[in-house]
Amino acid sequence: MALILIVDDDVHTRELYVSLLAPYGHQVIEAGDGKEGLEQARLRNPNLIISDILMPTMNGYEFVSTLRKLPALEKVPVIFHSASFLDREARSLGSSCGVFLFIVKPCEPEQALTIIYQALGAEIGTPALPTQIPEAEEAIPLLLDAFFKKGKELDAVSLRLASLLDLGLQMSTRRDEQELLRTAANAARELIGADFAAVGILGQDAVQLQSLTLIGMDSATVEKIGKPTFAGAIFQSMMEEHKPQRVFSPQGESKNLGLPRDHPPVHSFLGAPLRVGKHSYGWIYVAQKLNALEFDDDDERILIALAAQVGLAYENSLSLLAIQEHSKKLEAEVEERKKAENRFRMLIETAPMGIVIADKRGRMADMNAQALRMFGYEREELIGQSVEVLLPERLRMAHEGHRSGYVGDPHARPMGVGMELFARRKDGTEFPVEISLGPLETNDEILISSIIVDITARKKMERQIRLSQRMEAIGELAGGVAHDFNNLLAVILGSADVAIDELPPEHSVTKKIETIRKAGSSAADLTRQLLAFSRQQLLQPRILDLKEVVDRALQLLRRLIGENIEIAISLEPLLGCVKADPGQLEQILLNLAVNARDAMPRGGKLTIGASNVELDNSYRDDHLVVIPGRYVMLAVEDTGCGMNRETQSRIFDPFFTTKEVGKGTGLGLATVYGIVKQSGGYIWVYSELDKGTVFKIYLPLVEQSAQPVEKKQPETSLRGNETILLAEDTDSLREMAKEYLESVGYTVIESASGRDALQKANEFDGAIHLLLTDVVMPEMSGSALAAELVSIRPGIRIIFTSGYTDDAIARQGILDPAAAFVQKPYRPKALARKIREVLDEPAAMDIERAPAKLKIPVST
Repeated sequence: MALILIVDDDVHTRELYVSLLAPYGHQVIEAGDGKEGLEQARLRNPNLIISDILMPTMNGYEFVSTLRKLPALEKVPVIFHSASFLDREARSLGSSCGVFLFIVKPCEPEQALTIIYQALGAEIGTPALPTQIPEAEEAIPLLLDAFFKKGKELDAVSLRLASLLDLGLQMSTRRDEQELLRTAANAARELIGADFAAVGILGQDAVQLQSLTLIGMDSATVEKIGKPTFAGAIFQSMMEEHKPQRVFSPQGESKNLGLPRDHPPVHSFLGAPLRVGKHSYGWIYVAQKLNALEFDDDDERILIALAAQVGLAYENSLSLLAIQEHSKKLEAEVEERKKAENRFRMLIETAPMGIVIADKRGRMADMNAQALRMFGYEREELIGQSVEVLLPERLRMAHEGHRSGYVGDPHARPMGVGMELFARRKDGTEFPVEISLGPLETNDEILISSIIVDITARKKMERQIRLSQRMEAIGELAGGVAHDFNNLLAVILGSADVAIDELPPEHSVTKKIETIRKAGSSAADLTRQLLAFSRQQLLQPRILDLKEVVDRALQLLRRLIGENIEIAISLEPLLGCVKADPGQLEQILLNLAVNARDAMPRGGKLTIGASNVELDNSYRDDHLVVIPGRYVMLAVEDTGCGMNRETQSRIFDPFFTTKEVGKGTGLGLATVYGIVKQSGGYIWVYSELDKGTVFKIYLPLVEQSAQPVEKKQPETSLRGNETILLAEDTDSLREMAKEYLESVGYTVIESASGRDALQKANEFDGAIHLLLTDVVMPEMSGSALAAELVSIRPGIRIIFTSGYTDDAIARQGILDPAAAFVQKPYRPKALARKIREVLDEPAAMDIERAPAKLKIPVST
C-alpha cells in the first residue's frame, strides 16, 4: 500500500481524501499549504502527492516546481486537483511544472480512485519531464495547440459564464455585507486564477474604506494591513475614470499601484470599479496571476462582469436594508399604537410595588397584582370601594380630609413625610408602608395614582443594623476596658506569683497573697470573655472536625449538666470541616450547655446536633447579614422554659442576665456571640415560652481535612543565662517582667519604646538572644522593631505580647502560627516557659519566626 501526501489548505478536502483512501489500506499524510507540503515530503518521501493549485503562502505551481528541484523527490508522481480553475488552465499550469494527472472538482470517488491508481501504477520517470521546463507563457499556447480545439474553448467560456450566473444568484441572496464581499473576492480569485483578491467599499468621502475583504493572504498579513487608504494612481484612475485598470510589471511591483506596505509583492494587477449607474461604491481587484502570467482581456471582461454583479448586489443590499429599516419603523409605530392601550396595564401589573388608582371621590378604579397580594384582596372586592378600606380604622377619617385637599391641587409628592404610615390587610393585620401620590390625566378625568411600598423588610433590616451597631459599640467599649485591665492584671498576678514563690508556705501572708491571685485570675477570665465578645480575642484557628470537638467536650458536659438532664447527640455522618479555634468551640458548647441547664431546673433534654447546610438567597431574605454558601450548622437545643421576644433581643448583650444576682456574670452568651462572629460565622436563637430554646450556629464549611490537635510538650526548665531585650511601655509591667526574668538567670535590657529598644540594641556590644516586645508602643510598633532587629542581628529570636484591642492584631483576630506570641495578662512562669521554648528551638525555625512572615502587620 502507498504513502500518499495530500496538500490542501481546506481541511474538509483533506478529510475527504483520508476517508476515500484509508479503507484501501493507504496511509495518508496531510499538509495545509505548499511550504508545509515540502517539509512533509522531505521527511516522509511519499509514493504519491495530491496537491491543490490555489493555496496561501505557496501555491501548487510553486510547490511542484520547488519539489522537482530536489533529487530525492523529482520523480514522485503528482496529481493536481482544484475547484478554482477550469480544465484548460489546470492542464496548462500542470504541464509547465511536469504534472499530467488532474482531478477537477467536483469529481466522483470512483473517478478520483481511477486517476490515483493510474498515478501509482505509472512507471517512474513517465511521463518524462522535459529537460528544460518552459516558461508558463510559452507552455500554455503549445499545449493549447496540441490538445484543445475551438470547441473546448467555447465550453470553457460557457462554464465561466455559467459560474458568473451562479455567482450572481448567490450574491443576490447575500444580506450580510462582509459575506457578500467575501463571496465576490473568492469568486474573482478562483475564476480568473490569481494568488490574491480584494474588495473594498468606500465611505462617504470616497477615499476612506468602510469595508475591506482580502483573500489569499494569511490572517497575520490581513491583520497587519488593517483598513488602510488605497491611494495609488491606479486606484485613483479607476475611481475617477470609472474604468478597469491593468498592470503587468515582471521586474517588480509598479509604484503606481500604491498597495499597503504589508501587502505581498505583486507583478500583475487587474482592478475594476464597483459602479452601478452613476454611483461608484468601491473597487475589486485580483493580483499576482498564477504562473506569473499577465492578466488578459478575457480576465478583464470577467472582472468587469463580476464587478457589475457585486456593485448591483451591494446596491440591492443597501436598498433592501433601507426598505427593511423603513418597514421596521412602520411596524414599530403600528405595534406601538397597538400596545398603547395595554402598556399602562402591563406597567402597573409588573411593578414591584403596589399601585392603586382612584378617582377624585376616592373610589378605586384599578390596582395591580402586587397591591392585591399586599392587601390580600381579589380585584372584584376593591373596584368601586373607597381607598380608606386599605387603612386602619383609626386613620380613615383623617385620610378623607387629606384626600379632599389633595384633589384640589393634585401633584406628584410623597405622602406623610416624616410620619409613620400604616396600611391594613383584609385579615386586619397592619404593616408599615411608604406612599407616593401622583395625578394621571385621561380624556375623561384626572385619576389619582398611589404607589405603595411595604417597608416591613426594611424596618427589620434597620433593627438588625441598629442591633449590630449597638453590639459593635458595646464591643469596642468592652475591648478597651479589657486592654487596660490586662496590663494591670499582668502586674497584679505576676507580682503575686513572685511573692508566693519567695515566701515559705507557712508564712502568714501567703494565704492573703493566694486570695489576691485567685481574684486576679477571676478578673483575667472576665477580660478574656470581654475580648471574646468584642471579637478582639486572639484565635489560633485550625481545620477541625466538629465530631471530634463534640466528643472531647461530651465528658465534661455530662459532669457539668447533671443526671436529671438527658443528653442526645445527632451528628451527620459525613460532616464537613470548619476552620476555628478548638478551645473556643469547646467554650461555645460549654456556655450553651450551662445556659440550657439553667433553663431546665427540673430536668429535661439537651440535644447537640450538627449537619452540612446550604444557605441560599431565600435564607438571606430573612437573615440579611448572611453571605450565601456552604456551612456546617451546630445546634444546641433544650426543652426548658424558653424566652420571650424582649429577652431574645438582648440575649447577646454583655452583662445581661435573667438569673439571680450572684448566679451569673451575663457574659456567657456574649462570649459565644463574639467567638462565632470572629470565626466568620452566624448565630441565631429560636425560642418559645414553655417550649424550649435552640441556638443554631453556622460556620463556613472548608474542603480541607482536619488537623490533629497538638500534644502538650513536657515541662522544661524555666532558667536561662541568655540576654533578653525587653520592650514594654507600661512601667509597672516592664519592671515586674524584668525582675522575674533576672531572678531566673537572664540578663535583661529594658526599654520603654521601640526606638529606645533599637538604640540600646545598637549600643550593646554583646549578643542579644531574644526580643520580648509589646505589639503596640509609642514611636515604633513591635513588628517594626522586630523587622529592624532581624536585619542588624539576624539570629535574634522574637516573642510578641499584646492585650491591646485597637490594633491590627485585634482587627484581624488571627495569630499566625509562625509568630511566637504571649497573650496578656501573662504569668511570670508562663512567660519564662515560652521564652525557654523559643530559645531552645532549632535554628531552622528562625526563618518561620521572621517578622516578614507574620500575618499581623501593626501600624503605630
